[in-house]
Amino acid sequence: MRSESTVLYSAPAGTARRVTLRELRGRDELAVEGVDTRAAVALLERLLDAAEPALRAGSLAATERDALLAALYRQLWGDHIVSTLTCPACQLRYDLSFSLRELQSHLAAGRDPQGSATRVPTADEEIAAAAHGARDGVAALAAAIGIPAALIETASAELEANAPIIDLELAAPCSECGAVQYAHFDLQSFLLQRLLGERQLLLSEIHRLASSYGWSLREILTLPRSTRRALVEAGEGSVRASEWGATQWGRQ
Repeated sequence: MRSESTVLYSAPAGTARRVTLRELRGRDELAVEGVDTRAAVALLERLLDAAEPALRAGSLAATERDALLAALYRQLWGDHIVSTLTCPACQLRYDLSFSLRELQSHLAAGRDPQGSATRVPTADEEIAAAAHGARDGVAALAAAIGIPAALIETASAELEANAPIIDLELAAPCSECGAVQYAHFDLQSFLLQRLLGERQLLLSEIHRLASSYGWSLREILTLPRSTRRALVEAGEGSVRASEWGATQWGRQ
């Protein structure tokens, strides 16, 4: 699995920088504890290229954070996203599938990060504002980006138009009856929830490698994810081959 580089644009300055994320390891997966911004920042902080010590995940705006999360998603599972929905009309289940890269291109089309007079808040500022609660958090966030609290709704609309994040409603027509419903897709929550959903699989992989090679938990958790999974698959292949050989021997 290769590390993926992505170009980040700092709105409204528009200065570009290329960032590389290292491959996920077991210790990174186990460290994920939620699906909120704090959890996303903690994960990205672990994966940011060590060659760029000056870049902190907490200093990134939501648009930049989404760009890195999209790159990470493609590292782990590829560009295709599939979610299963239940049709409210016919009650049958069907899949909503789309390309993450195409969704990013659609959101970026005609948008101008420099077209907003409002500074995009950083993750640190979002987290600090959220700590004040829903009511006082709005005022805290407005103060952080230097605008009156009364203008926060106008500023939010401006940012949504010129610096959109991957958190939106997608039209999802039923493949059986054609009825249309709208599905909410939030890349940050979707990616983190998928990692949390793989926790049991990770523990199973750790157990198999420990049993097969006698490695410690620390040693296994430092393996790159692709290496860990390749070793588990190789071990399963050896077991299947041994079972097949024993069966053939028994038939002779």
